[in-house]
Amino acid sequence: MLHICSVNNLKIFKMKNLQKIAVLLLTVFMFSCGSSGDEPTGGDAFLTADVAGASFASMKASVGATETNGVLAVQGSTANGDYIRLNIFSYNGAGTYVTGDAITNTNSLMYGTITPSVAAWTSTFNIGQGTIRITEDTATHVKGTFSFSGFNAAAGTNKQVSSGEFSAPK
Repeated sequence: MLHICSVNNLKIFKMKNLQKIAVLLLTVFMFSCGSSGDEPTGGDAFLTADVAGASFASMKASVGATETNGVLAVQGSTANGDYIRLNIFSYNGAGTYVTGDAITNTNSLMYGTITPSVAAWTSTFNIGQGTIRITEDTATHVKGTFSFSGFNAAAGTNKQVSSGEFSAPK
């Protein structure tokens, strides 16, 4: 007798496909935000943090920021594909923004991996909690700090990301 699919298997299949799509979109974003070779006027491009006690340092070439329609997005990734991404909706320049404090708050902070498996820990809506401080914003770059407690719904785990700093070309 042929066993087609149980509801639980279907949920797992959908989650794995959603994770693959998320990684694909993040990869496209990362490579589409390449710089023209110019450094931001405030210094080198970087994105660093402490992720659950381990150092995270993005590759310089992978750090980028975009500001479109009132949304600021900043991302950086390591050579093995780990990434940190922050999104601020209704962005208004330098200041402090929070994540995870209300179901209506769409700001987000995310740490993700692609090896050994695709996984992401997020603070957004009323999940986890985080703070993003934009300390400098010019026409060519944005600088700031961040920290958050992210939640991975698939695994039911939390991950602490602290001491985050970035300087990203726009």
